[in-house]
Amino acid sequence: MGISESLLFSLNAVLPLVILSAVGYLLRRSNFLTEEFIKVGNKFLFRICLSSLMFINMYSIKEFNSTYIKIMAFTVVSILTIIAVSFVFCAFFVKDPKQKGVIAQNFFRSNFAIIGIPLAQTLFGEKGGATGAVILSCAIPLFNIFAVIAMTTFIKDGNHKISVKSILYKIITNPLIDGIVAGAVVLFFRPHVNGWTLKDGQLRFVYKAIENLSKIASPFALVILGGQFHFSAVKKLFTKIFFSVLLRLVIVPVAGLSAAYFLFPEFSGPEFAGLLALFGTPAAVSGAIMAYQMNNDGELANQILVWTTLFSGFTLFLFITFFRATEIF
Repeated sequence: MGISESLLFSLNAVLPLVILSAVGYLLRRSNFLTEEFIKVGNKFLFRICLSSLMFINMYSIKEFNSTYIKIMAFTVVSILTIIAVSFVFCAFFVKDPKQKGVIAQNFFRSNFAIIGIPLAQTLFGEKGGATGAVILSCAIPLFNIFAVIAMTTFIKDGNHKISVKSILYKIITNPLIDGIVAGAVVLFFRPHVNGWTLKDGQLRFVYKAIENLSKIASPFALVILGGQFHFSAVKKLFTKIFFSVLLRLVIVPVAGLSAAYFLFPEFSGPEFAGLLALFGTPAAVSGAIMAYQMNNDGELANQILVWTTLFSGFTLFLFITFFRATEIF
């Protein structure tokens, strides 16, 4: 396979994500998009569009085979391993207690829903989206649980104690989880309802409505993400920002993808696209919001979000080019 073909494939996968984010940033800078629009847009995106996307991705699974079980098991074990490393590292090597949880979260929590799912779909269409949804069903609960623990453990503040009840409530009411569960339930009953299926049966109008909402999710999410960028020169945080970008976009994906390659040689393109989306996408938007709300270093969290998102276009391009050149993609 030629180098030019691999480069073109990678550009076509990454540039749409970069361009849509840039459109959102420029529209916000020109005041075409207001803060209120972005705030309401975020709610609509997470509660309706992304939930619909998760439903459609789960429902698109033709058969829940052994490959899905393996990738779910690998997702859980790899995330828990990264979490353990992050907590040990930050406990010993990060001095500021308010920065420990922020950097720990950056180890394991990626922007999988907003950037990862569109990337997997761009690379492998319906199968890539379905694989991404399966991975997401395992990743989101772990992300939510340990993000709260990371933001709480290192802060000696009686007002921010870990609440198991609160964590469980956040998971149960997470729109992404709700969409995945609803899709899984309908998927389970699909073989037993004869002609009353959603996609091709008597209820296809319901499927079409949900599908239309799901199609809005990816482009709208990227525009909203770009509209949330706020750049600021923070020289005092340069070292931590540099390390966090290197960690999130290079070290973690190289380690995670290498482990998957050697442990599961049967994994093919869709599986590696889903895992690249899991390990190689930038920091989660909600991580910066949580940092401010939970008395952590919100400024550092926001800078990590901005710079990992910017550089992810370049690193994802390199990863995709490599996978394409080696004929995994």
